[in-house]
Amino acid sequence: MSIVLFYYTLAVLLVIILTAATCLSSYLVFRKPISLFACMGFLIYFFDVALVFQDDFIIQKHLVSPEAIYFIGNPLVSIITGAGLIATFSLCVYSFLGETRRRYVVVPVVAFSALSLAVLLLVPQGNWQEFLFYSMRSVLFFWLLLFIAVRYLGATDEVTRNRMWRRRRFYLLIGVLGTCVLLENVWFLLIWEPHGLRSGVLAFFPERNFAENALLLCCAFFAFRKSFQTLCLRFESPPSVENEPTQLFIEQNLMAFGKSHYLSNRESEVLHLILLGKSNSAIAGSLYLALSTVKVHTHNILQKTSCSNRQELIRKFWRTS
Repeated sequence: MSIVLFYYTLAVLLVIILTAATCLSSYLVFRKPISLFACMGFLIYFFDVALVFQDDFIIQKHLVSPEAIYFIGNPLVSIITGAGLIATFSLCVYSFLGETRRRYVVVPVVAFSALSLAVLLLVPQGNWQEFLFYSMRSVLFFWLLLFIAVRYLGATDEVTRNRMWRRRRFYLLIGVLGTCVLLENVWFLLIWEPHGLRSGVLAFFPERNFAENALLLCCAFFAFRKSFQTLCLRFESPPSVENEPTQLFIEQNLMAFGKSHYLSNRESEVLHLILLGKSNSAIAGSLYLALSTVKVHTHNILQKTSCSNRQELIRKFWRTS
């Protein structure tokens, strides 16, 4: 294995594990499930890349013919890591979209596992077996993108549509990279002729997919940036002063939070000031309302969000926004 490939793989592993650690830190501070799902997904991918890294050494040591490169080193472990990736990143998408039905997670995982086992048992060992085995991930990945597209087109809530539309460039980029993953498999497993391997010239092991690395690194960049931004808000002490990062975060998420809990426009205005740490008297002065009216709005907000006090309400907003 070339020295360039060696350090390239180390760099991928480093970025992935750093992103997982950042997502975990974000979860420990904000307790948002999507951060935990992302952390688990990147940890699983770390072991998936490490598995390919291990096989790179094995195949160079035992390579005797060009056809010998077409083998799946640890098929059962690959199925487990693949199913884990599908489950965790699906949960990230469903958490973002507010989808709670379990079958949308269970069915793809079961389908992936069953089809992967069928390929191992029914398709003869060789390039076609490896192509079908590793292309299962791409199939489920495009299913997930299709799910996002259907949810966007079927969304009647303008807030949900706007949240999804803001990330359109990210969806487009991962869609392009996902297509590149499949095309790379087609080229190197079905079209490319592995000549020159007897001389020891092996640029990479066909189990490795550079486009898939790029896809996950793109997701890692997005997750790391989002986690880093939220960590900067210092959730240990909910914001009580008006500053630009706090105001921006509240403005971006207040409407969606209010819609999901059926808050009126006036209740959302009161909530905005509560999130900034203002007292009922200060809120009454800011909105030119009677103190008793502010207390009624605050009581209604707590009731609709199932919170017992203002502190719990603030934490719930920062967890779920």
